[in-house]
Amino acid sequence: MNPEDEHFESKLREFTPVEMPQALQSRILEIFDAPETGRQPENVADKVTAFPILRSLAIAAAVLIAATGVFFAVLNNLSTNPGAGPGTMAENPATESFVPLRAENVFEGVDDEGLFLTGGKIPVHGVRYRFSDSFHWQNPKDGSVIKMTVPSERLYLIPVRTD
Repeated sequence: MNPEDEHFESKLREFTPVEMPQALQSRILEIFDAPETGRQPENVADKVTAFPILRSLAIAAAVLIAATGVFFAVLNNLSTNPGAGPGTMAENPATESFVPLRAENVFEGVDDEGLFLTGGKIPVHGVRYRFSDSFHWQNPKDGSVIKMTVPSERLYLIPVRTD
């Protein structure tokens, strides 16, 4: 052991522990028993931020991208068949379908959400994982491609051992 550490430990042994004052102990218990006001959410559901609007926007964006791909596929079909008109399209409906090329889930990072108390006063540690899901489709007839990337997050609440 380091001689400086031995000297420090010998000085610490000279001290004797004292009991915590009752006023301080009762104040600490009040802090943990009282409902939280403004500092931290009382419930885990209050801490977790849901993004229903973001999900709706992602679904709307996917539908818009698919509709745009179909529009350009029809436009491309019309430009390659100059004799085709509106009557020809009604006789030959566009049954072209997109074939999935690739789907991947990319890990983007992790965020430490910190420690907080649940509604039952149980301490938990929040860890948020961020991913990016990518999808690629291609129309084999005309070569048109649809690419879509959707961000996603997963929040894990890990109980903190306190005994």
